[in-house]
Formats: sequence, structure tokens, C-alpha cells
Amino acid sequence: MQESQERAGGGESFITRVAMWSASHRRLAAIAWLAVIVLSFGACAAFPVDTDVKEQPPGESGAALSLIEKRFATTNKSVNEFVVFEHPSLSVDDPAYRGTVEQLMAQLRALRRVSESTPSGTTVTSSRRIVANTLTHYDLDTPAGRSPLVSRTNPTVSFAVVEMEGDAIEAGENIQAVIDAVKAASTAHRDFQVLLGGAASTQKQGQDVTNGDFGRSLRLSLPLTFLLLLLAFRGLVAALIPLALAFVAIVVASGILSVVSQWYPLSDIYSEMVLLMGLATGIDYALFVITRFSRERRHGLDRVAAIHTATSTSGKAVAFAGVTVLLAIAGMFLVGDNTFTSLGLASMVVVALAVVVSITLLPALLGDALDRLRVPFMRQREEGGGFWGYVCDRVLARPAVFAVVVVVGLLALASPLLTLNLGFNGARGLPDAVEAKKALRALEQNFTLGLTSPAVVVVDAGENKNVFAPDVQSHVAQFERLVAAETVGPANPNAIFGTPIQKDTNDAGDTQVIQVPLNADTGDQRAIDAVEHLRADLIPGAFGDSSAHVLVTGASAANVDFKANIISKTPLVFGMVLGLAFIILLVTFRSIVIAVKAIILNLLSVGATYGVLVLVFQEGWLFEKPLSFEATGIVESWLPLFLFSILFGLSMDYHMFVMGRIKEAVEHGESTDEAISSGIKATAGTITNAALIMIAVALTFALSRNIGVKQFGFGLAVAILLDATIIRSVLLPASMKLLGKNNWYLPSWLRWIPTVRMAE
Repeated sequence: MQESQERAGGGESFITRVAMWSASHRRLAAIAWLAVIVLSFGACAAFPVDTDVKEQPPGESGAALSLIEKRFATTNKSVNEFVVFEHPSLSVDDPAYRGTVEQLMAQLRALRRVSESTPSGTTVTSSRRIVANTLTHYDLDTPAGRSPLVSRTNPTVSFAVVEMEGDAIEAGENIQAVIDAVKAASTAHRDFQVLLGGAASTQKQGQDVTNGDFGRSLRLSLPLTFLLLLLAFRGLVAALIPLALAFVAIVVASGILSVVSQWYPLSDIYSEMVLLMGLATGIDYALFVITRFSRERRHGLDRVAAIHTATSTSGKAVAFAGVTVLLAIAGMFLVGDNTFTSLGLASMVVVALAVVVSITLLPALLGDALDRLRVPFMRQREEGGGFWGYVCDRVLARPAVFAVVVVVGLLALASPLLTLNLGFNGARGLPDAVEAKKALRALEQNFTLGLTSPAVVVVDAGENKNVFAPDVQSHVAQFERLVAAETVGPANPNAIFGTPIQKDTNDAGDTQVIQVPLNADTGDQRAIDAVEHLRADLIPGAFGDSSAHVLVTGASAANVDFKANIISKTPLVFGMVLGLAFIILLVTFRSIVIAVKAIILNLLSVGATYGVLVLVFQEGWLFEKPLSFEATGIVESWLPLFLFSILFGLSMDYHMFVMGRIKEAVEHGESTDEAISSGIKATAGTITNAALIMIAVALTFALSRNIGVKQFGFGLAVAILLDATIIRSVLLPASMKLLGKNNWYLPSWLRWIPTVRMAE
């Protein structure tokens, strides 16, 4: 049989040789991958993923935090939580009100964390306090009307400060016990509203929301993806294979990352990135190869010849596209942020595995079994017809008109980018039902203390100096006077700073920490303005002629420095990603015009996506109700750069696939105009199916209750939609038609670049 013939290896690429080996040793390839999957499950079980990413803020806030950690042994590391009490009729002076508050505080102080260790083979059980201390209105010798812990406008509302034992990491590990105790108190005293809010509880409940959304995304994306694959292939077996291959990549990546995390902790949302990128690239890559294999089989080639053609064309395009995706994601490493790095690493591992699986495992699965269990009344679509064939003909007939209209439209969509407001949504990014958000809102509405987000001013007296020296303390006193002038009070209820200002000094006496409450959430513009006011005006005004070195840190300051770091690193990341993409395109297609044009088209797509994000999430256009959110006027600071790294690489998948088919047609002797038409028409259906699947997966993330994840999922879906329709099916053929033979221009001084053939 012709199927049993061995193809000559001469002139074949490494990718084709690997794929053909797998096709010829189907059982061995399948067994090898099965062993890898089993090992991956074992790794996941043996090595729980470490998500304790130790993130040091950049810039001044990071330097200040490092100084605190170095100079203070145990102080200034505690984390405060806040319990808000409200009753519809009882005031804080009522004995029942006081009894409810003090009963809960006693329960919190009694909480213990029991742990076991086995030093030298002996099991030791230890118990450590979870709550170090509590502070309520009843602990103060102050009338309710003047108590800082009782609302001055509503005497039925008060709050208590709960000091967690240990640092932020330990507080995060112990906070669930406090959440449970507060919830039990709220249930027991139904007339009271008892809410817990603070850094640890907000982070924990936010993570619970993310985990719940991840499970929902999985439940939504799997059946939706399978349905789209079924419509694409018209058969159950053919639809299941891409999904199965994507999950092979996801499972193996999860096993690898579980081991890697023992040395390099990963962000707690790494699993979402693995799922998203695994489904998106794993299914797309399998779809490209399977579609080409099925086409060659329909045109009369035997199994081996069809696999050879599919892997030497679409398989090669997949490999180059995968490399481009990896290089684009690698741009995240330049940010110098541990969360960016860990998410980039997770994405790169699963994308690399998606490429490897499509080259090594997929050829072993290709065969006549793809046609089994075909869905009745659903015939295979023929290439070149349908809607996209019609569009392609119209575009090629009037390329200048279509090019101008599309470019103007994309630039118009991108124009809101000029008003982009980067920031941090903080607790506002969580659903209204989250109790930590309710607590923080209650604090904002009833108090002007700002205790939940203080700015931390670190005064370093300098080498061989003491902060208690008269000259240093005179400057500290001047700083306190300047802050007090802008502190909230009856005459200044909307002031940016709150009370009380708290001070602490280390044992060596060379460093003092001043906590200045901010009357805003950590991500609010008011908090950002307050930090910048401290740094630019108040500290220079108080310490301008002092030898002391003064720094500002805290959550709001960290947000300011994070945003500044992102903005400063953006040109570097863009330059690296665009430069590497240019090199890959230049080598692949041996044309400087195609490389430059591809980058321009992708930048148009990215710019339009950013503009849509501004319109939807900053201005609140159209999608607030469908996506169940309320526009905050802010696009998350991390999003544009993160989204660029992901979508630039993913959009190159389509460009590589289309251009690979066009180049293949040229290599077979077609003119450039003929190759454009045949290449666009031959790939339009496959790209449409791949894009629909990727959009469906991205939209499941757009339904997340976390505003940052929602913005990311929606932005990715918009980018893929624009890329697969307007860019690849209209602007690409129009621009190629206008350029004609100039598409393949390569300067003489670059003729040394080796030729990569798309057809072998």
C-alpha cells in the first residue's frame, strides 16, 4: 500500500522529520505521551504549587519597605483588619450593642492555629495565636461622640481594629478563621450587620472569587469549545482530538509548573493563564494541522502523504507561530515584576507544550478515524466559498478603498487611547456581594479615618545618627504640622489625610516610621494624589535642609511606583517584542516588507483594542449590563502591557498561517495576486473557526467578577475578533494586492538569509 511507503528524508525540515517519525511509530509515541501525562499528574500530587510570590514593590516604596524589614526586627509587620458593626436602632452606648462587640472580640483573641512538626522524628504539636490584639470604642476613655471608632453622623455604627499576629503572609494564612468567626457572629446576631474588611480579608475573598470564576470558566468554555469544534469538523472524533491535545498540554504544563514553583513561586492566578493559553493555542494549532490533513485526504493523498504535507506546511507554520508567541510573552520578563514573570513563565510553558504536542503526538493520531462518528446532515465545508470568499473577491477588486476605510476605522477606534486613565481599582474591582468590599465601603461612608490604607513615611536618620536628635525631631514635628493642616476635621471634612498619625522607632534608634492615614481606597486617585503630595511637597517642605533620608511606602505608594515602573518599561517591552517578531517574520518569509507590514497591522489591532477597552471600562459604553459591572473610570495599570505581550503573540498565529499558505502558493508557481486569493480563501474558514474558539474562551474570562480579569478577557476577545476578520481578511489582502511583487522585497545586503520553504 502507498500508505506504508517511507518518505525520503532528504531536504525535509526537522519539524517534518519528527512528525513523520511519530506518524510511523504511532503506538510508541502515544505510550510515551501517556507516560508523560501520568508523571505530570504525579508531580501535581507530590508538589503542591507554591503561590507565595514575594513581591517587592519597585522604586521608592520598595526601598522603604526593604529598610523597614532590615531595621525593624518584629515591629511594623503586623496587619490590621477592621470589623464594622451596625444596628438599625441600638447605639454604641446600649449594653446589648457593647455585649455583641466584646463577645466577638473575645472570640477573636482566643483563636489559635494548631500545627504539627516532626523535628528529629518526634511529633510536636504547637499552638499560636492568630489575633495579637483588638481595639474597640469600649477600650478608649472617650465619649461616643468624640470616639474615633464611632461614626459621628450615625451612633449606631462603630468599628473595631483587629491586629493580626505575624506579617502579611502569616495573616493571609490565618485570616479564614477570623472570617469564619465574624460570619458566625453576624449569623448569631441577625439584627446586627457585622462586616470584616482589610488587606488580608480582601485578598482572601478576592482569591475565592477568582477561584470560583475559574471553575465557572472551565465549565462554560469546555462544552462551548467542543460545540464549535463539532461545527468545524462535522464529526465527534475530529472534534475531540484538538480538545484532548489542549488538555495534554495543560496537564503536562501544570505538572512542570508545580515542580518549578518549588524554586520560583507562581502568581495565584497562574492556573487561569495555563487554561486560557492552553486551550487557545493547543486547539488552534491542532485545528490548523487537522484541517490541512483532511483537505489533502479529500484530494486523494494517502495517510502518510497527507501527514507529510500537513506537517511540512501547517505544522511548520505552527512552529514559527509558537516561537513568535513565546518571544512575545518573554517580554513580560523585562518588567522586573515577579507576578508578570510568573504569569509569563506559566504561559510560555503551556504554549511550548502546545507546539510540541501538535508536532509529536498529533501526527500519531491522524488517520481515517477522524471521519468516524460524523454528525448526520452536516457536510464538510469546501474551501474558497462562503462569506469570506465573497469578501475576499470584493477586497481584491477594490483594495485601495477597503484599505483606506479599514485603516481610518481602526485609527478611530484607537483614538480613545489618548484619554487612557491607568490606575488600580483595589477593592472596587470585587463584586458588591464580597463582605470585605462592603466593610470598606461602610468605613468610607461613616468614617474619615483612612486607617485601612496609610501612607508609611520612613525617616532614616543616616549613618551614626539618631532620630531622637533635636534637629531630626524638629523636622519630624514640622512634617506633622504640615500634615495636620490637611487632616480631616469639622472644618475640613474632605481633607486627604486622616487621624491619628502613628509613630514607631526601631531599637537602634536610627529609623522612625510615621503612618499617615489616607482617606481613600489604595487604588483611588485621591490616595495616589496624597502619596505624590507627600513626596513632592510636604516631605521636601519639612525635611528639605535635613540630613535625614525620607521615603514613602505603603499600598498606595506601591501602586504609584508600580504604575511608574510599567510606564518606564513599556518602550523596552514593545521594542523587544516587535524586534524579535520582525526577525522571525524576516527569516520565515524572506521579505522585509512582509515583516514590517505584519508589525504595523498588529499594532493597528492592538491600538484599536486599547481604544475599545477605554470606551467600555473607562467610559462605560454598551457592555456594563451584559458583563455585569460598573465602569470605574480606570483601566488596570498592568493590563495594557500584559495584554500586548499575550495578544501580539496570539495574533501572529493567524498571520503565520495565512502568509504561510500564500508563500506556499507562490512556491508552487502562482502569481502574487493568485496566491493572495487562494491563500486567503483556503485559510479563511479555518481561521474563523480558530478565532471563534479563542473568543469563546476569552469571553468566559470576561464574565469574571474580578474587574481586572474581566478587562483582560474582554480585551483579548476584541483583539482576536479584529485580527481574524478586519485585519486578516480585509486589510492583509488589500495591502498585499496594492504592493504586488514588492511584497517579497529583500535588500541585497540581506540576501544571505536562508530560504525557509513552506512546501517540501
